[in-house]
Amino acid sequence: MVLVEFGNLIQQFPLGSRWLNLELGIVAYEQALTVRTQQAMPVEWATTTMNLATAYLNRIRGDRAENLEQAIAAYQSSLEVFKPELLPDDCRKTAQSLGNLYSDQQRWQEAISVYEKALQASEILYQSANLLDGKAAELAETADLPRRAAYALARSGNLQTAAEVLEQGRARGLSETLERDRADLANLEKSAPALYNQYLDITTQLRNLEAQQRAHATSATSAEEQNQLRQSLTPAAHRTAAIHLRQSLTTVIEQIRQIEGYADFLDQPNFNHIRAALQPDRSLVYLVTTPAGSLALILTPDQITDLWLDDLTESSLMEILQAWFNAYERSQSDRQSWYDAIAHGTQQLWQPLMAPLIAQLQALNFTQATLIPTGYLSFLPLHAAWTEDPSTPSGKRYALDDIHFTYAPNARSLTAAQKIRDRIVGESLLAIDNPRNDLPNSSREIAAATASFTQPQVLPQEHATVDAVLAALPHASHLHLSCHGTADFNTPLNSGLLMADGLLTLRNLLDLKLTEGPSGGIRLAILSACETGLPGLKLADEAISLPTGLLQAGVAGVVASLWSVSDLSTMMLLVRFYDYWREDKLEPAIALRQAQQWLRDTTNREKTACFQTFLPQPAGLRMSHATADHLFKQKSLRHPDAQDFAHPFHWAAFSYTGI
Repeated sequence: MVLVEFGNLIQQFPLGSRWLNLELGIVAYEQALTVRTQQAMPVEWATTTMNLATAYLNRIRGDRAENLEQAIAAYQSSLEVFKPELLPDDCRKTAQSLGNLYSDQQRWQEAISVYEKALQASEILYQSANLLDGKAAELAETADLPRRAAYALARSGNLQTAAEVLEQGRARGLSETLERDRADLANLEKSAPALYNQYLDITTQLRNLEAQQRAHATSATSAEEQNQLRQSLTPAAHRTAAIHLRQSLTTVIEQIRQIEGYADFLDQPNFNHIRAALQPDRSLVYLVTTPAGSLALILTPDQITDLWLDDLTESSLMEILQAWFNAYERSQSDRQSWYDAIAHGTQQLWQPLMAPLIAQLQALNFTQATLIPTGYLSFLPLHAAWTEDPSTPSGKRYALDDIHFTYAPNARSLTAAQKIRDRIVGESLLAIDNPRNDLPNSSREIAAATASFTQPQVLPQEHATVDAVLAALPHASHLHLSCHGTADFNTPLNSGLLMADGLLTLRNLLDLKLTEGPSGGIRLAILSACETGLPGLKLADEAISLPTGLLQAGVAGVVASLWSVSDLSTMMLLVRFYDYWREDKLEPAIALRQAQQWLRDTTNREKTACFQTFLPQPAGLRMSHATADHLFKQKSLRHPDAQDFAHPFHWAAFSYTGI
């Protein structure tokens, strides 16, 4: 025991030579293994062997290739004891380390075999976590495991399994809730009513329990306070209730699977789940970045195409993001640096990522694609990647000019969104107008939004309270919020929209079940606010954000922003969006794209000419004369031939998530 502790300590020793510490650690582990034998102390032997492998992996002296082979041999030995079903935590850590080592050497088949063990162990650990914080902790531990495993699978030519692994690793919380709470149980209710009622009762109790847990998790700000609350508000009785409910749910699911037609009920996602989301006119694209480079898996109803993007590595992506967020953090005091960072960052995305992706999509004859960006790619406006093009009004050609891009957290969320879209026929709109009374263009934006709906409900200024909005949401088929928003990277459940009396948080939205309301869900939610599309940093692949929260609550499509946006340019963009959508009858996602191109490419004079034609119509579809006159006086009289909104700051923040 002393030798092992010494070996662990010496590897981290802050003083002396790093190489010497590692050499001493190796000696200590090897001596410990003469006592900790596999026969006498198998678990201790495997743990020490795993530590020895890590020491060889980091070793500075000696032949590098030989050190790596020693590390591989030691990791392999550890896995003889660390079986997924017996010691899943140790198995996951060891297998993931060995898989990464194989991948770094491009030994893809060997990497796949151990990644499979790591994924199996990770699934056991995830399913054994009864509370949300336990599941989140397990997802944090696995981190990039699904991405690296999928990359290795694709390198070996197994594209279908690679897609399955990516789908299984994306937005798990969202998908499990969608499947659990929206399962098709019509036939079950007829054939096994007792089982049906039992399932509903358990899932209702679980949903209430999870709502309590989310409330606990978001009522503290510091890590210390979070930990204290977790300990005090999750006592033994609470945890016991969670364990009992999870066990009961597992039993009921197994019983339901015995009923004809329900053999795959709530099973782990497979390629059939992905196939259900595929559309003939739109490809589905998983984007993956690893230390070795990036990969795009392009899925259509007929085939899967792999596109290797070796120039975009994990380290190069992190460099882009570091510059991006450094500038954004200073944007209030140094707006020009933020403008420059947007322009430079989106240009950096063109050559290594979006240009080859666009070329491949065009070769496949697709003009539309839904992107599922994994990891930290989800923080960037991929649709705004650009290259110079003197033939365009802006002098640049952007990705959205070549391909119509939308976004999704995963394939299963698209399937759920399609069902909501197809059943909603209502024409009601809930509009939230400037709850804090500090957005001068909000009323004009809301006027354009409500003009084309037969049943608009507006909650203006002080009337837009959190409770009032939550009470009105189930009755709306469409939603428009003109307000302030904020993203909490560390506690994304605290991200939200600022109402008159407080924050309408992501936690509030996750507690909703809009599909059970009078409208049966919401066709489209427009979040005309800042940072409404940003996910949390800690669990990037969980895609915990306002758009995913709304999808989970029962919304088919969401328009949201990635950064703090201009009140004026947002108003103009969305007014034009409503014109394309409601009058020209374009699909919402296409209407957003055309509004972005219009805002970007037209001159101030052209904008004025457009808005001056927006006189009141019998159907009430156009902007009022007062609004047009306001824009005319505010912008175009100064520089009529300028394109004041050409910079992507004004239009690229907004993206479309869902259907």
